[in-house]
Amino acid sequence: MSRSMDGLRRVLALLGYAVHRWPANRFDAMGDALALLAASGYRPRVIVDAGAHLGRWARLAHSTFPEALLHLIEPQPRCHSALGALAREIGRVTIHRVAVTEPGIASVWMIGGDAADGTGGRITRIDAADHERAATAAAVAAGVECPAATLDALLADSVSREDRALLKLDLEGHEMPALGGARRLLDAVEVVVAEVPLFEIDGVARPVLADVQGFLRERGFDLYDVAALSGRPRDRRLRLADLVFARRDSALCADRSWR
Repeated sequence: MSRSMDGLRRVLALLGYAVHRWPANRFDAMGDALALLAASGYRPRVIVDAGAHLGRWARLAHSTFPEALLHLIEPQPRCHSALGALAREIGRVTIHRVAVTEPGIASVWMIGGDAADGTGGRITRIDAADHERAATAAAVAAGVECPAATLDALLADSVSREDRALLKLDLEGHEMPALGGARRLLDAVEVVVAEVPLFEIDGVARPVLADVQGFLRERGFDLYDVAALSGRPRDRRLRLADLVFARRDSALCADRSWR
């Protein structure tokens, strides 16, 4: 979405109106979800945007939490120019030009990065034994090989619990491997925002809502809010959700009142 449209949405929000795409999106309240976190006293000093793409979400997060240091993680070379421009514009930004994945993976293959729906590329793991096969398939899909690292290797030694870190994941089905490489970092994270599918799309065995929620629940996070819901255009069946998880011992979860 263009910056002009984002501005229009903010103006309409002040008047009590919400604007979103139809029919694909049931609603898109990411800005409201972040604003409600801020209104509840949440002040992250560090924001980690894994799957930063062109920086739209990072810009929204910065507008809500302007004092936070931003780590933008995006392996797709075609996105780096836009992220660099964003970094120069707002400052306090570090760009990591790698994919995030599970331990022991040095590179991944990204395919479908030029999808017409504007989403980022999808990650396919490359093993040495099947590099040639993966390269052939990726060539057909105009893919690109990218270096990979774990979130722990990138950030666990520099982020502490006092930073009240916010971790955003938008990895087109690669969330579970990324979380598997973030076990130490998660100890310092207070809020996780994750885009997750509700079912295995096109029969591809990728993690779904139950997998991500179960993993985070075991590590002390509860579902806190729903930021967006997206249906497939054909029949509007719900296929994706942007969910907000908060650490169970966070002040955000202390108020259990019904009213």
